[in-house]
Amino acid sequence: MTTKTKPLKRWRTDDLETAIHSGYLDNIQKSEAERILRERERAPERLLARRSYKAAAWARAFSMGTFIVTLTILWFLATGKSLP
Repeated sequence: MTTKTKPLKRWRTDDLETAIHSGYLDNIQKSEAERILRERERAPERLLARRSYKAAAWARAFSMGTFIVTLTILWFLATGKSLP
């Protein structure tokens, strides 16, 4: 009789660590479990990088918008036209 187990990605972190250290997993499963644990360790770094990128993108968009508005005002002043 074959028993079905959950895929390693669905295991809790504690269970993966315990299985690795107890020798419960074979070599292929062990390397897969170690890869999953490394991915989970990097997840907060990716989240922080994404937040930093978004903040920088918004800052750049704001500065570009401000620059364009300033150029428009200067153009109106230079040509002597009144602002709409």
